[in-house]
Amino acid sequence: MKRRYFLLPIIILLLSACSKGLMTHEAAQKAAVKYYKMLIKGNYKGFVNGYASAENMPEDFRSQLIDATAQFMANDDMRNLIAVYAISDSLGEDSTAYVMLQLNFSDSTSEQIGIPLILLEEGWKMNF
Repeated sequence: MKRRYFLLPIIILLLSACSKGLMTHEAAQKAAVKYYKMLIKGNYKGFVNGYASAENMPEDFRSQLIDATAQFMANDDMRNLIAVYAISDSLGEDSTAYVMLQLNFSDSTSEQIGIPLILLEEGWKMNF
């Protein structure tokens, strides 16, 4: 019986350490970059599934959003997107983050955008 009580604090400490690993600058930046790399690769469904509200979307709306994302990426400006990098971020105490990304295009131009994120059980999701 005493052995169980000894192990309980260790288990709690390990679980809290794992969850805090997601609440880092690096984890938020990686998530934002991952979602925009999906756009570059044409994985529009994966990008839309990166929305915090994706699980609650009606299937028709999700399908329309995927189609709209594909049409947006077919635009002349976005078609030339070749790379994305995280350049800065800020973490909120309420499990939110704001990550600044630099989008690089094939014509040597770049653009900076801000991505709001929220930390959910399954990880960082875009909070649009």
